[in-house]
Amino acid sequence: MDGFSVFYANWGPIAIAAAALSVIASSMLIMLSRLVGMRSLEQVAKTEFVFAASTVLIVMMTEGVILLAEPLLGGTYNSLASSLYAASLGMDPSSYQLAFAPGSAPTSLIDWMKLYMQTSTTCVDTFLHTLYALAIPVDAMASLYMEIFMSEHASGFGVKWISERIINTTSSLTFYMYIYYLLAHILNFVKYYAGFFFSVGVAMRAFPPTRGGGSYVMALSVGLYFIFPLAYIVIATLSLPHVQSNLVGAPPPGGYEYVCSLPAVPEYTQFACSGADMGTTVEYQNFLKANEGLMTDMLTMHITSLGRHLVASLCIFPLVAFTVLFTFVLNVTNLFGGNIPEIGRGLVRLI
Repeated sequence: MDGFSVFYANWGPIAIAAAALSVIASSMLIMLSRLVGMRSLEQVAKTEFVFAASTVLIVMMTEGVILLAEPLLGGTYNSLASSLYAASLGMDPSSYQLAFAPGSAPTSLIDWMKLYMQTSTTCVDTFLHTLYALAIPVDAMASLYMEIFMSEHASGFGVKWISERIINTTSSLTFYMYIYYLLAHILNFVKYYAGFFFSVGVAMRAFPPTRGGGSYVMALSVGLYFIFPLAYIVIATLSLPHVQSNLVGAPPPGGYEYVCSLPAVPEYTQFACSGADMGTTVEYQNFLKANEGLMTDMLTMHITSLGRHLVASLCIFPLVAFTVLFTFVLNVTNLFGGNIPEIGRGLVRLI
């Protein structure tokens, strides 16, 4: 398992060692209670021994499931996540295989979830670059006051709404990029430290006062590493075809870079030195007329399409996956929990 075994290699041995220590401590407590003849202490020690033994079995079973399941679910090639990702972009998983750059291939479900979110953000930089080129003449004309030409029709008031639309679009796209980087950093933290917190949960489960909290930490660690990205991947695959932006396309055969089908950025370097010259006002008008079709598409169809895609992939889908995560945690906490009779009921609820 790449996430646990590479980034936190000792999570399994540490968790098993913590559980084994609780077994040894319970055994010593049983012998001590029999030595002093305290029947009540012996009964408590036997109960703790059963809890400790169940912890060892749970840790071993969890490690085995993780080692077997992750390559099938989140491997780089021929895994469930790779097939679903190809299907979300309209590609045939049986005949199309992505080729990733060295060091960028996803190896876990968390990597595939970040790849889903990254696909929708690849067009943002190009989109903002195009808006920047269009904003140069628009903002320059919008800043012209009526007092200069002594006529309202000769002022830049007519393009002020275009300038405001560009500013609002830039603010919205910046907000979505903040969400993307926040989620990406959270997922990176989970990827590196899920095994550590699972080991901490095992250690907490060994003591009666913290048994409930330790079970919750164990369930939350497994849920964040497996269930949360898997739920996101499934939800995104089923829903993205309905909200897919017409700007985001499938990568070329044998590639991994996504196609961002935006029109070419108009040439605006001629305004670099003469931008403050009043004689360039006519050139601004000619520039806007020459790119009228591009501006219309950017401010209407493209903004709506890309915004809908970003809202779905960065806001709605993570929220739904988070709900699935907490449903899983609330049910599996009983499976990892303190009372042995609750294990059967928790397993039934999980199923």
